[in-house]
Amino acid sequence: MATVQHLREEHALLMRIVVRLSECIARPSPPPATELFALRRELNATLIGHLKAEDWILYPMLLASDDANTAAIARQFIDEMGGLAAAFITYADKWSAGAIESDWGAYCRDSQVIIEDLTERIVRENRELYPLAERDKKAA
Repeated sequence: MATVQHLREEHALLMRIVVRLSECIARPSPPPATELFALRRELNATLIGHLKAEDWILYPMLLASDDANTAAIARQFIDEMGGLAAAFITYADKWSAGAIESDWGAYCRDSQVIIEDLTERIVRENRELYPLAERDKKAA
């Protein structure tokens, strides 16, 4: 089972990857395709695995909490931020190597949106959701 501590560690890893992506998109032109591919693959694998652990394990446990407040906050997070996986998949599918090469500026803008959305979710989960999960014996 994915423990809250493990999810926090994944958040830290995701933030390190996001920093590297931010540095990459700050460049005036695309890096070598192999470098960007490796970074994108790492982000994709880490993020999708993390979101699945939250969506399939953590959130259902929190929704089933005996504490109505915990369940309500979990529902609020799902409603507000549940579309991140779909948005990320759309972004990843849209930006092939050729598309990135032909429109680096648009790729950078789209990447910045994903970075901001992911960062916001991580900060909010660390600050608001994970402390609830740590107190809830079913989720921790």
